Amino acid sequence: MRKVLLALLAILVFGFSVKQVLAEMRSLSITASYRERIALPPDAILEVELLDVSRADAPSVTMSSQSYQIDRVPFSVSLSYDDQKIDSRMSYVVAARILSGERVLFRTTSAHPVITRGSPEHADLVLERMSGGQSGPVSVPHIAGVSWSVTEIAGRALVADDPPTIAFLEDGSFSMYGGCNRFHGKAEVSNGQIAFLQPIAGTSRACPPNRMKLEQDILHALEKTVAYQRVETNLAFRNASGVVTARFREAPE
Repeated sequence: MRKVLLALLAILVFGFSVKQVLAEMRSLSITASYRERIALPPDAILEVELLDVSRADAPSVTMSSQSYQIDRVPFSVSLSYDDQKIDSRMSYVVAARILSGERVLFRTTSAHPVITRGSPEHADLVLERMSGGQSGPVSVPHIAGVSWSVTEIAGRALVADDPPTIAFLEDGSFSMYGGCNRFHGKAEVSNGQIAFLQPIAGTSRACPPNRMKLEQDILHALEKTVAYQRVETNLAFRNASGVVTARFREAPE
């Protein structure tokens, strides 16, 4: 009788464990593509990440990541994640990039929400071609000599009569109007990568709270920016996960 009870207990425990594991693991359906009609190199790899981006004042947290060999687009994959680690109050996005060796050929440049807050469990990603993946060097003059006006910060569109602006010189020096104060500093810019050297010097005028908040938002965006891409009269800054930190439009002279 004791052996029977032990056997039944083992079955119940094992059955519960299997159900628990199955309940914890879910998957996202992801399709990656790009607009250019160009072939991928034989060593191309698609990297996909599920990121927790709930805190605007902190780096994103990687919840799951996976690499896949890719030879064509569109390319569909399934990214598994632990459902027990998902908090319905938080915000999650999917980011992806295509690499050839250490070169980033394509990557996402905007947020793709998933799972929570009414977002789906699938994502159709259109990756953008990176300057560093093209032949030939790309240097500072690619963005220098232009006054750039902010149109979006951290995914929020900016509608203002007097938006922040930034302008670069060929040596990477920049000047910026933040919405209240004026700043200047130095950025290291090459091959689609950009790093704003800290600290950034500026004036210390006191302005209305909404203008001060706008200024802090753009400074915070610069601090998190590691890459850029210019497409005609538009410029996008991105963080290390490929999510856009700020968008700009060429300001009229």
